[in-house]
Amino acid sequence: MNGEHKITSAHRRRAALVYLRQSTLVQVREHTESTLRQYALRDRAVELGWAAADVEVIDTDLGLSGASTRGREGFRHLSTCPES
Repeated sequence: MNGEHKITSAHRRRAALVYLRQSTLVQVREHTESTLRQYALRDRAVELGWAAADVEVIDTDLGLSGASTRGREGFRHLSTCPES
């Protein structure tokens, strides 16, 4: 049971955001399994009851360092998403 019982209809009324990031282009290129597992989180959200249309994948920051928010449009989008 990995906490599925804690997810309520109130949670599912909100969008599910999946934020993908790896710090360098080398990581993206060489650790493809990690990237694929991150993308699979979208499918997991659907399995947990979110409508596919309500799951947003934010992957614009792949290959960008987390040392700064400069240039990380995906993080900016994630941090400014209104709660539904």
